[in-house]
Amino acid sequence: MNGLRRAGDYIWEFLVVTVIVAVAAATVLPLIPVTVGLFAFFRRDIDERRFKDIFTAIAENWKILIPYTLFQLIIIVFPLLNIYYFNTHPENLNAFVLAISVIALVFGIFYLATAPAVIVGMNVNFRQLLRNGIMLLFGGAVRSIAAVACIVGAVALILWFPYAVVLTFYAVPYINCRFMSENFYKLKAKALGTTVHELKTAEHADDYLDEYGRIKRTEKLNGEQNEDKNED
Repeated sequence: MNGLRRAGDYIWEFLVVTVIVAVAAATVLPLIPVTVGLFAFFRRDIDERRFKDIFTAIAENWKILIPYTLFQLIIIVFPLLNIYYFNTHPENLNAFVLAISVIALVFGIFYLATAPAVIVGMNVNFRQLLRNGIMLLFGGAVRSIAAVACIVGAVALILWFPYAVVLTFYAVPYINCRFMSENFYKLKAKALGTTVHELKTAEHADDYLDEYGRIKRTEKLNGEQNEDKNED
């Protein structure tokens, strides 16, 4: 029964996240903030995350999301439109514009992979976001390559099979969050002189105090408090 319930949770989550991303993509402008919100959403275990995490993260980081969204729209959307146009109208191909579009798109993809982790995990201005976004790639080469490859795959679908991209609305943010979160933990642990395990353990301990704690966690905390009182 637990396995069936968990499967139902993932299916429901897949459907809701897909609809949210589809609406954001259709209206274009909200798409970048939603990717940041999804990073905050997927950071939590499935038993803890709630859909309002997406919008809470957007609201909490709206100041940095304004310049970041404009940056990504310029460096991703316009190059994609240029590349798509040249693919469908090869007779109008402009090699210089195509080359600039590809270079800009590469940078945009890098930041699409790394910036959500920096925005959610740190309090930064736009310049610091750009610098730390590059640094995050060095938290783990294999994970970074895999995360970027997922986004590249989604971009390729947009260019050559636009209707198939809907299948990536859930998978790409989820996979990117898994990889980039580990990179973030690794760099943070190195900066603090601790281990990734200790960082995660500390965050797990804090879960008992936030609004996402489950009843069993509250009961466990209350049980520990009662034991302390009995010892006194």
